[in-house]
Amino acid sequence: MMGWKQRLGLTMLLGCTALIPAVSVNAATTYSRSKAKTVATKPYYAKAKKGSTYKLSGKAKKTKLKANHALKNYMSTTWMRSKTMTLTHKGKKTTYYYVKNAKNGATGWVASSYLKAGKNFQGTTAKKSSGRYQRAKAGKLYQFTASNTYVKFASGQNLSATAVYTRTKTRNVYKKGIKYQYDYVTSGQTHGWVWHNYLKTAKKIVAKPTTVAKVDGHTTENATVDGVTYYSTSGNVLDPYSASDFKTVDVDSQYQMGTIDYAKTALYVNNNSFEKTPDTLGVLRHTDDSYSNYSLKTAMYLPIDFKNTATNGFTRKSVLGDPQSATFSKDDQYLYVMYVDSTETTGANQTGWVIRYDWNKLTALGASNSGTMDMIRRATNRDYYGKGTKKQKALDKKVLACIKVGPKFKSGHAQSLALNPKTNELWFVKAYKEKAEATVQRLNATTLTPDASVNFTLKSTVCMGSTLAFDNDGNAYFWTETRSPWKTAPVDSLKFYKGTLSTSEVHFKLIMQGLTHSPGAVVQSSSFNPNNGRFYMVSDESIFSVPVDKIGDLTTADVSATNFDGKREFEGLIFKHTSDTGYVLANKGPELMEMMK
Repeated sequence: MMGWKQRLGLTMLLGCTALIPAVSVNAATTYSRSKAKTVATKPYYAKAKKGSTYKLSGKAKKTKLKANHALKNYMSTTWMRSKTMTLTHKGKKTTYYYVKNAKNGATGWVASSYLKAGKNFQGTTAKKSSGRYQRAKAGKLYQFTASNTYVKFASGQNLSATAVYTRTKTRNVYKKGIKYQYDYVTSGQTHGWVWHNYLKTAKKIVAKPTTVAKVDGHTTENATVDGVTYYSTSGNVLDPYSASDFKTVDVDSQYQMGTIDYAKTALYVNNNSFEKTPDTLGVLRHTDDSYSNYSLKTAMYLPIDFKNTATNGFTRKSVLGDPQSATFSKDDQYLYVMYVDSTETTGANQTGWVIRYDWNKLTALGASNSGTMDMIRRATNRDYYGKGTKKQKALDKKVLACIKVGPKFKSGHAQSLALNPKTNELWFVKAYKEKAEATVQRLNATTLTPDASVNFTLKSTVCMGSTLAFDNDGNAYFWTETRSPWKTAPVDSLKFYKGTLSTSEVHFKLIMQGLTHSPGAVVQSSSFNPNNGRFYMVSDESIFSVPVDKIGDLTTADVSATNFDGKREFEGLIFKHTSDTGYVLANKGPELMEMMK
């Protein structure tokens, strides 16, 4: 194919790095191997023609390798990794992946240095589209064969320099991890798939000024008051859309949980809130896939009491009983938890504050170890009452040194604290439902108070969602539950929104594909797992997830759902950035529960 091969070849030439050599393999060599570890399925492609996959034989300490597939024969396909293992020879360790080829099912173990993460010659399902185009530059039309897991280009035909092509479908094809849009076009008897960049619009279509609203997401800096810089936008920041174009993916209604009658756990009640051992939460049901098959187990119990001081302005005991959201710092050292004063009416002027926990130091002290998990609650309780032995106070001092409590401020209901990993900024939604205008604020990680505030309006009939999450590229997401139905979106269906959120720009669009059912009766949280690329939606005792790069092109099989049975309030869901570990922020009593696979 003209164009894209040369383009990719140049990219590989300019951006290539030397391959890390794997352990030298021959029939007589023996290795020791670690136990194979099952990991989340992930696509890879061969970086170069060098290398092979292998079959393993023999015992763990005398493992032999036999080549079974040369990578040079699989340059235009994807390998799906499902396991990892370490092979050692003469003290040198090499990581190997167990892979299966998406084209023909070939399997084997391959040195990880020969592969690079990303799909290769895999596609997405075609969607209906329209448009009239002409050739922008020389290229070819192709017929695609096989399934989305292996897309083969066949029967190339040169684009005509004079023909007008009508587009009827569009889809994406990945090549060496890069996504390319392909359009299915026809012109007389000619038809096929063509890379979108080879086309240009045949006739300029000028929209009537009255048909679409002006979208201007750029902000204006207004003033700085008490350390907070205020920004605002003019006009709507939500792309226009037609409700008739919206579609939904079917989700079994059994996974949509109803209203939960919250209850304290038996362990919490029996131990007067000072649990020493982890609690577990039973799974009620889940979809049949690896992403939904997990249970929940206590990782850390959070405090309930906090001493009244002039610094933070607290005037009563048990002020830490209502956490609303949480996130980890980018290096996973600190856990930021956002709280609200539950005695106030929920709204934009609700009072809240943030506590920063040094997760690493607290776990090192034993706060996550069975038998000493009451450590944090004991320390804050004794500090509140001024009690404790000399030995207890010595430990309490170490625990309290790991806990930084920020001052009170008007936080809103604070369901949305999230880290943008691209900018390393903390954001939360302050106002979202009182009126069309929304307020989102940036939290200073040092002062634990806002230092920037952005006001914007999506559109007059659409309010900002109460949750927030960012993917690895810095894209912002939230989801909503449908209350006023469309013909295309029934009550309780779910809508996805994606966009940009910063002090310089706010811009969102409604993804024109949602889910027939949301996780549950109460919208609680959004989250993104940077390790498996999935977007999570949380309601009480119900968690859904979908691959973020397929939102807008989802199938029922892409939707994972897990329901629990414990009458717990799920305040949030957070994932670490350096490991594939997730935690549910549960209430009554407040704790972090790890997702155990």
